[in-house]
Amino acid sequence: MPSKKLILGILLVIFINLLQAFLTPLAEDEAYYWVWSQHLDWGYFDHPPMVAWWISLGYSIFQNELGVRFLSAFMSGMTILLCWKILQPKTKQEEKLFGLILGSCVVFHAFGFLTTPDAPLLFFTVFYLFTLKNFLEKNTWTTMFLIGIAFAGIMYSKYHGILVIGFTLFPILSNLWRNPKFYLAILFSLVLYAPHLNWLYEHDFSPISYHFSERSADEKFEIIKLVNYIGMVFLGCAPFLVYFIWKAIFRFKIENPFEKSVKALAILPVVFFLFSTFKDNVQPQWLLISFVAMAFISFWFWNKQPKNKTFYVLGLIGIGLIFLLRILIAMPSISPLYKDKDFALTAGKLSSEKVVLEKYQEASLFLFYNPQREVAVHRTLGNRKSQYTLWDWEESFNGQTVEYISPWVKSEHSFKGLKNRDYFIKKIENYQTYHLIEIRTDVNNLKFSKDTMILGIIITNGHDRSIEIGPNSLLKMNLNYYQDHQYNVIASTPISSETIELKPFEQEKIQIKIPRIDQNGKFHANFGIHYSPIGTTYVSKVIQIENP
Repeated sequence: MPSKKLILGILLVIFINLLQAFLTPLAEDEAYYWVWSQHLDWGYFDHPPMVAWWISLGYSIFQNELGVRFLSAFMSGMTILLCWKILQPKTKQEEKLFGLILGSCVVFHAFGFLTTPDAPLLFFTVFYLFTLKNFLEKNTWTTMFLIGIAFAGIMYSKYHGILVIGFTLFPILSNLWRNPKFYLAILFSLVLYAPHLNWLYEHDFSPISYHFSERSADEKFEIIKLVNYIGMVFLGCAPFLVYFIWKAIFRFKIENPFEKSVKALAILPVVFFLFSTFKDNVQPQWLLISFVAMAFISFWFWNKQPKNKTFYVLGLIGIGLIFLLRILIAMPSISPLYKDKDFALTAGKLSSEKVVLEKYQEASLFLFYNPQREVAVHRTLGNRKSQYTLWDWEESFNGQTVEYISPWVKSEHSFKGLKNRDYFIKKIENYQTYHLIEIRTDVNNLKFSKDTMILGIIITNGHDRSIEIGPNSLLKMNLNYYQDHQYNVIASTPISSETIELKPFEQEKIQIKIPRIDQNGKFHANFGIHYSPIGTTYVSKVIQIENP
């Protein structure tokens, strides 16, 4: 049974996180996931649905920031309880070491109140390690069902939860492969996960396509990415205890299969994401799963060493600075989160019509702080797809009067918005939507002449109404060249062609002539539709063009 001291400590942690949750405005991504929670489903464009369910439960109790973060704050206490049960500190010295290490770990603070998919991933990672330990020790039907639930919980939280499962099981397969209950646990977890697998199938595996292709389409290796990653690895867990943590990892001697799994979880994701830096821009929270394992290994190692005064002093300094930072992000005069809130409230006060924004984060903030309003997202240039793409809310705005709010589309009315930029409010009557236009290309048949290139395209109208593109329309086709990021357009070539009239859901294959640009070299390119009141939206995947 947990001691009174432990229960009081857990209640204190929950109270502090609840207070932080109440006093701090939402971050952009939290607002995005809150919008998900208002439209519950078995999956979403970016992630599995656990974060939406997580928020929905809390928001049903409190209809404010506290509600969005309520379950994260409550489950932070449950996470600590599970850590206690895994590590089992018994003496006062062990209890102090336990509190010092967990209190120094940034992830236990950040996702103790912030609600992103990493918050449920943190809980289910610890819950999984707890069930794995018990399954290895007891191998009962109860532990079999619990580890099956843990498998599903991790995968419902975030897709890279598969790394937690894979990297912890691989080193101990010799202990499991003859155990029938191990296979039954996997089967049980797949039954629990089946609704999401069906959702993925029904939505053409859009999250998989996004994470493995679309999000890194323009990424390339840069030395700064590797430098940043090394900094994350060494400083991300507990910055002031970095020496002690890595000394523990290198010197820790494994005594049982569970410890072998935990050590693999501490190291293998670090190696996996190291290779990711050659293509992707690794984010600190991706290493959360390793940081949890690092904390456990540090406890096991330093619990067997003589008390180190420097370790405790640095740990206390780290905890103090983390709490100072938590206080600062709750202060209106300092916190960037208050600027996000001010943007949403100001945009709501200065607009009166249906509002269209170009980024899903902006739209989500606007909707959270102006819940009675209608909002849609109209992507321009390189702004990525999001859940709003799947919902297709923009279509209901077609032909309506809207107010488009953006830092790029100028008008007479403006206000200071995110990143202290001027945001403009432009009224558009008879707003036209065309986001379901798709262009596919056959670059293998690209032909060059002196002044033009000829390319075959297939243009599809995904709308249930006719669309006209051409000289006499507000919609005109262009080809946009860039070399690094989609929004850094080097050249934009208008495509002069006869008017293209596409009936509902019609597909047309045409040959187009495109004027060649002056620059020679290799380029990324995107076909776009230029809508004169706003600008260009990309409607094709990235193609590679070498201009000889």
